[in-house]
Amino acid sequence: MGCCLQKQAPEPKASAVVPSWTSPTYEDDKVHLYGDVLCPYTQGVRLALRHKGVPVKAILVIPDDLTSGSFANISPDGRFPVFDDGTQKLSGSTDAILEYMEKTFTGSPLVPTVAESWVQNPPLPIVLMTMLQHRSILVHLERFVRLVDGLASVRPEEITKDSLKRTLVGTQLRGLPKKFGRLLELMQEHAQMEERFIFAALEMADPGLSASALKDHARDLPVMNGIREDIKGVVALKQGSSDHVEALSELATRLHTLQENTVEHYHEEEREQLPLLEAAGFGTKQQDGLVGQCLAVMETSHGHLLPYLLQGLRPHEIHQYLGILQHFSKQTNSQVLLRVSQILSNADEEFLGVWKVAQERVPALAT
Repeated sequence: MGCCLQKQAPEPKASAVVPSWTSPTYEDDKVHLYGDVLCPYTQGVRLALRHKGVPVKAILVIPDDLTSGSFANISPDGRFPVFDDGTQKLSGSTDAILEYMEKTFTGSPLVPTVAESWVQNPPLPIVLMTMLQHRSILVHLERFVRLVDGLASVRPEEITKDSLKRTLVGTQLRGLPKKFGRLLELMQEHAQMEERFIFAALEMADPGLSASALKDHARDLPVMNGIREDIKGVVALKQGSSDHVEALSELATRLHTLQENTVEHYHEEEREQLPLLEAAGFGTKQQDGLVGQCLAVMETSHGHLLPYLLQGLRPHEIHQYLGILQHFSKQTNSQVLLRVSQILSNADEEFLGVWKVAQERVPALAT
């Protein structure tokens, strides 16, 4: 986990402390937390203290004010958040702060073991659902990047001299728009679902907690749309021409950038935002509602794209994903499982493996 580094302000100005809802005070406060109200790491420490039941005086201000007045003395190196319980003062590294909190304060553990986390206390359904969608998207993105890398590595003379190679490459090129179109639609619906429900839930608990994730979404959307247009250009150009070779190379570069950003973004969500949903008050009782809202927003992803989504998962992960849908179907007395069965059984031949795993792992689908 990281920290918020502040830039030096040109001139110091009066501190603008944010409203009282971000800075609860208690007479017996021993823990003081200083930081940027917009910093997700600072907000993460606040939620962790709340989860532990530790009273805290949180003094959070806008970024420019961290370099002025008394705040400059609180953290001379400009690293925030700053945690001070009177015995120990820690700054910058939220990993160090959380580790100290875990050893010092009683209450619910912050960092359970893997066994405790996944067996005794499995992830909330909406968290697991989101993480499995991440897995599927990253698998499909990796496959598409490898495909384009392979096409970009073909030398023009190979296409000129080898008619079989030319035919194979031509077929793969014509398939790019469909392959990326499915991936793009899945990624866009996934982002919409997170923004409307998961990030909104976190913002209700602590405004600014999902700011960095929303910023990533705003950064990546134009890139994805640009890649779609690049693919159209690649398909339209003469195969083997200098323009075609250059366009393929540029497309491969853009895809690698998107892949790197997506991997980093999803890992940050799973490390920083998703674990805080339960601490923010969204426990088991709210999960059926969140899952239902997810299905409503991701209608295409759970419609004709469902076989594609599941194709990016391993067998046990397909079982987990379908298990969430099965539970939601039972709890809400809906026809979700029946619809899933119809979609998978009528899917294209390329998804027969998915349908086979689904029937083996969730026998109710076959009936």
